[in-house]
Amino acid sequence: MSFIAENKVLWRKLVLALFIISMLGPWTFELLNVPAQYPCDKPSVRLYGDFCGYPMSGFGAFIWAAGGFFYILDELIKGNIAARIPELIIPIYTWIIILPFFSILLLIWNKNSRRLQTINLVAWGLACLLTLTMFILQTNRDQFVHFFYLLWGIWLYILVAIGTIIFEILVLRSNTKPSRDI
Repeated sequence: MSFIAENKVLWRKLVLALFIISMLGPWTFELLNVPAQYPCDKPSVRLYGDFCGYPMSGFGAFIWAAGGFFYILDELIKGNIAARIPELIIPIYTWIIILPFFSILLLIWNKNSRRLQTINLVAWGLACLLTLTMFILQTNRDQFVHFFYLLWGIWLYILVAIGTIIFEILVLRSNTKPSRDI
């Protein structure tokens, strides 16, 4: 366990690199209306009925949701409040999924802050739950196996999140030394 505590900055840089790789991988599909009698061109895949899906990266989904956030914010400023509040859920979810990027950067910069370690742990936990929920909600039972390997970016993110949660718990435990009475 001392190896983990001594090299925590190196491990966090590795987590940051894996985070970026997972965000570059496919997370979801952009729906394209292609009648069933026509094939879907690569890299699109047939999702269901008359719809094909074009893989969208995690960063692409984030940029799409961030654009929607600013549109909704503009509508709220104009006074169209009631119609736009439910639409804020997706942009807020995507900001929570990106939050661990910033918390890990802060921990690389200030490696000995227990408060930042706790915030990082909570950020990764929330992001992992939301990401898993996002994957489950976009698939049905028949598509699960097919989408499991097509959406490798979201699965890498979930594995990185689980590994980081375990790592941060070990680092927090190694920083708390039991008091010894002599």
